[in-house]
Amino acid sequence: MIMNLKRTKLCFTCSAGGHFQQLLLATKELSDEEYDIYWLMYRSKHLDIFFQKKRLHTVVNTTGNKFTWIVNAVQSLFYLIIERPDVIISTGAGVSFPTIFLGKVFFKCKVIYICSAANVIESSRTPYKAYKYSDLFLVQWSDMQEIFPNSINIGVL
Repeated sequence: MIMNLKRTKLCFTCSAGGHFQQLLLATKELSDEEYDIYWLMYRSKHLDIFFQKKRLHTVVNTTGNKFTWIVNAVQSLFYLIIERPDVIISTGAGVSFPTIFLGKVFFKCKVIYICSAANVIESSRTPYKAYKYSDLFLVQWSDMQEIFPNSINIGVL
């Protein structure tokens, strides 16, 4: 009897730069052989070489402009419908929130959010939004647990 074992599908979503580096550190033990992994972020030329061997979907970066949020949400929803991830893992920033929100509300995805190490004693906007949709909310500084009481302090990555 042959059993069809489905690999857990993971969506890694973040912005380029420091958030990308944090997510890379946090997920370094998760392999493409063990998990079905795809990335969702905005296009960034400096990451082109890294993504040559990875599955990447790009969305528009969110700015203060409401139009970019709407476009990002439509794109995020499209990729959620196509990919159907089991778990969304994110370090933010705003570009990731539509995927977190839509994935949790409409697809019942598990959400793991990792607060940036740059957030030492106060938070940026995205963690506040992501907190209530996260199944596991991780911080890297103990002071952040006062802001996010149900979080787990994992120490600096």
